[in-house]
Amino acid sequence: MTTGFFYGVGLGPGDPELVTLKALAALQRAQTIYTVISRQSERSVSGGILDALPGLTGRRVELEFTMVRDFPERLARIDRHAETIAAELHRGRDCAFATIGDPSTYSTCSYLLRALRRELPELRFALIPGVNSWSALAARLAVPLAENGEELRIIPAQAGPEPELPETGTAVLLKSYHDRDRLLAQLPPELELAYGANLGLPGEFASCDRAEIAAHPVEYLSLLAVRRPEPRD
Repeated sequence: MTTGFFYGVGLGPGDPELVTLKALAALQRAQTIYTVISRQSERSVSGGILDALPGLTGRRVELEFTMVRDFPERLARIDRHAETIAAELHRGRDCAFATIGDPSTYSTCSYLLRALRRELPELRFALIPGVNSWSALAARLAVPLAENGEELRIIPAQAGPEPELPETGTAVLLKSYHDRDRLLAQLPPELELAYGANLGLPGEFASCDRAEIAAHPVEYLSLLAVRRPEPRD
């Protein structure tokens, strides 16, 4: 029996209308679709996006992942899920792992695919990119991320006490939920800010106003874009 095909599918930031046609076609082909749920959440964000998409007939399976600080423990959980998916692929079933955002950008999908390729060295697979959250934020607020020769950096917000901002351009600080208020307090007032939480989902919030941002509750699915514009004559 031929081993099934594996799709790593990026669903974008949350709005089902931002799921690409290629991603939708892969999900419609998949006979088993895996989504992510965390121990701290009662809902799967990726599962909610799938609920809004047409023509999906595959069996849906939620996989619980952990974000504990013990990285080997996190990898061990991923390896166990890879074994589960590999068993399904061995049965000849095409499988999709659907993840919010992009499967190659700070995504569990990267680790999962690596583990699957250890299990199945001849694995047939495709990664389908998703619309990223910083593009969705910029579009939502109609603000530029970078112009002319400006630089664009994508940085995890928890990477250090002070983010390394470009001389001109934008630093996108991902996973800002732990550090947002600290960052708001330390960033110079002349910098332009754009903040988004739950983009494309119920309860979406987006603002460029520091006071509004500070007053909004901290959300897990959030990011902060910090821009230093190029000087103009």
